[in-house]
Amino acid sequence: MRNRYLQLCAFLHQSTMWVCLLLLVLLLCSQISIVILRYCFGAGFLELQDFTAYVFASLVTLSIPVALVMDRHVRVDVWREHQSARLRRRMDRLSVLVLLLPVFLLCLYLVYPDIAYAWQIREGSRETGGLPGVYLVKTLFPLSCILLILQGGASLMSGQSS
Repeated sequence: MRNRYLQLCAFLHQSTMWVCLLLLVLLLCSQISIVILRYCFGAGFLELQDFTAYVFASLVTLSIPVALVMDRHVRVDVWREHQSARLRRRMDRLSVLVLLLPVFLLCLYLVYPDIAYAWQIREGSRETGGLPGVYLVKTLFPLSCILLILQGGASLMSGQSS
């Protein structure tokens, strides 16, 4: 059971990383398109600007669990550089138990009403004529929280806490 869980978490990490890479390419292409359309042709499309904002929000949200697994997340390293490897692992495990798991479980609990309401009204762009689907982008936040909780659990199980 433990190995299946770790395999699932590894698969989710790889999948999320590939989605982030795709989003990065989409972001780059859409932003370049906006600049070329605006400054070379004097044209602009609100839908393309909304698309770029949605892609950026999605990329930022989904990059958080990827950064956790790759150990590229933000931490205060002032004391860490002087710690032994064993103490670092213990501190990492403690931080997953005391900070990561409770904070993201609380985030899931607190964000649920807003996400449910966004789905209920099928929330779209604030701009007239903008893209629909803000509720889909907002749904990525609880998904990111779930991925973080799963990856935190996997790091505890594998003994390699981030």
